[in-house]
Amino acid sequence: MEKNPYYLAYEKRYQAVFAAGGERWGHAPDDKELVDTLTKWVEDNHLRGKRILEFACGEGAGGVILSSLGCSYHGVDISRTAVEKAANALRMYPNATVSRLDMVQDVVPGQYDAALDCMGFHMLVTDGDRAAYLKNAFQALKDGAPMLFYKESYRSNPAEVYKGPVCSFDDWKKIANTDYTTPSLRKTKMGSGEVEVRIPLVPARANDRDGYLKEMEQAGFTVEQFREMNISEAIQYSASIYARKPFLPSASKNKS
Repeated sequence: MEKNPYYLAYEKRYQAVFAAGGERWGHAPDDKELVDTLTKWVEDNHLRGKRILEFACGEGAGGVILSSLGCSYHGVDISRTAVEKAANALRMYPNATVSRLDMVQDVVPGQYDAALDCMGFHMLVTDGDRAAYLKNAFQALKDGAPMLFYKESYRSNPAEVYKGPVCSFDDWKKIANTDYTTPSLRKTKMGSGEVEVRIPLVPARANDRDGYLKEMEQAGFTVEQFREMNISEAIQYSASIYARKPFLPSASKNKS
C-alpha cells in the first residue's frame, strides 16, 4: 500500500484554497441540483431516519442536506482538512458524524441503510484502487441498500475512454499525459465574490456508460439508473449512477 497515495492530493488542494481565503472547494449545502437529487433519492428509498454513509464527504455539503432531511449521517474522507470543515458544518446536527478514513484501504465498520459518493469514485485512477473501493462500499451496506454515485466523470463516446489496464499511478500519468504538478489559476467563492488560487490538477479517470456498469456489477451492485447530468462549473461531463446492493439468498448467507 502507498504511504501517501496520489488521491491525497486533495488535502493539499483544500489547504491551498482555505489559505487563500476561499470558503469551500466542493458543493455548497444550498446547491439546488444536489439538494433536489438527494431529496428525491431519500424520498424514493424511504431513507428518513435511516443511517447513510457518505464516502469522500469533502466539506460536508451532502451531510448537511441529508441531515436536514432527517437522516442519520456519517461521512468519511481521507483529507484531514476536509474532515475538520465537515465536522464544523455538521455541528448543529446531533445525528451527524464524520471521520478520517481512506476509502480504498480501510473498511467502514458496521452496515448502513444507504451510501452516497459525490464526485469521489472518478478520482481513483488505478484498477486496483477502484475495485477495492467498490468492494469496501458494498460491504458497508445492508442487503437491499441503495448507493448513489453523484456526478462521476463521464464520456458518452467510448473512444474517449482508456480501456486498458492501469496498474499504478505512474501508468496513469503516462496514459493521461497530464500535468498534475504545475499549479494553474483557479477561482473559488469568498463571501459575495471570488478569490483566485493556484492549484495543480488532481488525478481523475472518466468512464463511459458500459465501463461504469461493468465496474459496478463486478463489485456486486445492481445498477438501476444511469443518468447523464447537465454541464456545470464543477464538472463538464458527468453522470449519476443509481446502484443497489441486492438481497442475497438465504442459502448464500449461510455459506458465508
